[in-house]
Amino acid sequence: MNGTPLLILHGWGSNSGRWQRVTDLLRKQEIEALVLDLPGFGIVSSPKRPWTRDDYINWIFQKAKERNWEKFNLLGHSFGGGLSVKIAVAFPEKVEKLILCAPAIIRRKRLKTYLFYQLAHIGKKIFSFPGLKKLEPYAQRLIYKLAGSRDYYVADGVMKETMKKLGDENLEDLLAKIKAPTLIIWGKKDDVLPLRDAQELKEKIEGAELKIISEVKHSPHREAPEELAEIISQFVK
Repeated sequence: MNGTPLLILHGWGSNSGRWQRVTDLLRKQEIEALVLDLPGFGIVSSPKRPWTRDDYINWIFQKAKERNWEKFNLLGHSFGGGLSVKIAVAFPEKVEKLILCAPAIIRRKRLKTYLFYQLAHIGKKIFSFPGLKKLEPYAQRLIYKLAGSRDYYVADGVMKETMKKLGDENLEDLLAKIKAPTLIIWGKKDDVLPLRDAQELKEKIEGAELKIISEVKHSPHREAPEELAEIISQFVK
């Protein structure tokens, strides 16, 4: 081991390459940061069947075992944040400290989501008429974009079903069970997950700290890698 171990789990649609600048900076601080391309992203192909979070967690632990990491710090961004919460609760003996970077955990019934399902239902009927079928892919792309569901649109069949499985699981009840020291990081201008989610997480996780990065949206690892790396380093070390 070359330094303090830190396992980073990226968000949906992301990959390890997008964290390269952050990991380079962390290594200079003697933090051995490992970002895995999760199955279905980056250079790792999609699973043969739709996966649950437990499937992802089993895969993640196999990779940690290959590094001989008995205990490690854990950072999860967005989708990776949900995985990290479940790991921290199910395997508290493995997680030294927990960092949640704009994690996708709080579930809200949003008007955009309701409109998305209504438009999708209506559109399916409209584009079944002769002559309109060829326009369906363009209409779908627009609807998914407006609903903030581009990730679902671009996913292949297995990953679409995986998203559905993941969406059925409630992670909020796990928050009060987190025992590891926890840091929550959020972009002040996050346009994917609202800042109020950060405050709610802080209230539900005992002793959690909250760092808000100004002028940053949902991807601080790309928008402010130097500041993010410094925050991570101070917390971990």
